[in-house]
Amino acid sequence: MNKTQMQTAEDIYEGRLRGNQLIASGISLTLGLARLLWASEKIKNVSWLDLADNQLGDDGLLELANCDQLVNVQYLNLNKNEITDKGLFFLSESKNLPNLKRLHLKNNLIEGGGIMALFNSSTLNSLSTFQVHDGWTCKKMDGWRYNPQG
Repeated sequence: MNKTQMQTAEDIYEGRLRGNQLIASGISLTLGLARLLWASEKIKNVSWLDLADNQLGDDGLLELANCDQLVNVQYLNLNKNEITDKGLFFLSESKNLPNLKRLHLKNNLIEGGGIMALFNSSTLNSLSTFQVHDGWTCKKMDGWRYNPQG
């Protein structure tokens, strides 16, 4: 099902929801379509949320951060979503992701201030690992690590 055919949250879930995992990467998910997910009851059961290679941008991240349905999300993949540091500031202040442990942010327009906001967040207490660029991973307890890929 392509983007033009997706009109409901069920359309987005179709073939992408596997137990507690929603693999919604590369489906041209825009803010408008994401709003369907944020409003759905099913999203409460998702702990693994893959939104890589979409078009959420900073506005989408603001709404994601404000969505109280995402309390069970532990893994969040936001690779390649046109996100900047501004969006990461929104995320760093979110009170709706108390169980978020792992965050992927590769291939976005991040310069650094937003990463520091995530690292110092007083609300994302469970966040322990985030990947920013290929090979670069930050573990809150250990600091930055580089592991070449390939």
